Amino acid sequence: MRTIATRVSLIIISLTLSLTGVAQKTDKVFLKNGDVITGEIKSMQLAKLSFDMNGPGIISIKWEEVVQVRSVKTFQVTLQKGDVLLVKLDSLFFTSQHVNLDDIVEIVQIKNTFFKRLSGDVNFGFNYNKSSDIFQLNFAGSITYRKPKLERNFSLNTVLSRASSDTITSKKQDATFSDLRKLKHLYYLMSTLGWERNTQLDLANRYLVTFGGGKILFNNNHQRLLTGVGISYNEEKFYESNAYQSNVEALAIIQFKKFHYSSPKISIDAQYVVYPSLSNWGRVRMNLQVNTSVEVFKDFMVGFTFYDNYDSRPSAGAASNNDYGLTFSIGYKFGK
Repeated sequence: MRTIATRVSLIIISLTLSLTGVAQKTDKVFLKNGDVITGEIKSMQLAKLSFDMNGPGIISIKWEEVVQVRSVKTFQVTLQKGDVLLVKLDSLFFTSQHVNLDDIVEIVQIKNTFFKRLSGDVNFGFNYNKSSDIFQLNFAGSITYRKPKLERNFSLNTVLSRASSDTITSKKQDATFSDLRKLKHLYYLMSTLGWERNTQLDLANRYLVTFGGGKILFNNNHQRLLTGVGISYNEEKFYESNAYQSNVEALAIIQFKKFHYSSPKISIDAQYVVYPSLSNWGRVRMNLQVNTSVEVFKDFMVGFTFYDNYDSRPSAGAASNNDYGLTFSIGYKFGK
């Protein structure tokens, strides 16, 4: 019996040591200051390396401070030119692929779960101008799911304005679900489902679907410039009308993102879309939105949003063919 018990004990000890060896954090990061730290590479996105060390736990390292990484595990690595590779971060990968650290845009663990790929933000703001007696309340939120070749986003924006002399509240609201699929050589396909309302332009409801494609002109750890064209179909109803109208429009889009996600986090996100009508020749709609944010303390942000919506042929009940504004908000960002 003692012999059997001894054998069982040895087997348990061997399995324990084996599992311990597997669980060891053996990835290495070499820094500019000469330090070499050992742990586990979790991810690298937006110029920030997430690294798990024994003791301190998960820390963030500025990518520009890293001179070398080493790991025997397999990662999904996305390069600036759009290639997505499944590789080990060893010296053979860097030499055979002629890759340096500046060429790497994203590193993701193969075992990453759905929730680890989510990021987003929630923002609230209000303004009151005593001279014009106008009160304004704004809310914005978005959530994004990212994979190396896929980016899905849901966003919601609301701006409510009212003066004490008004009988109704002015509303600018929109909700959008978008899907962007990356192809080779930085080309992409996009699709969008959306809803809009703007009382300044007399728009009660607009439901739209768009399809298109284009090219990401450049994409690195601090900025991205995207251009594209496509076609849009919408059903819109104005407050002065009881019926919906169908519209077919072409579209052209330019989107620029600038981000610095080492401390402090700073981001600029600008998008300009032009919709020349194909079914109502001569009508042109344009949407411009610029979002800026700065981190004041961990993951809490302050920022400004400027928007401008233009319709060359609004309904007769519209107060203007142009609606623009500037809002201030405080918010919280989560995820990468």
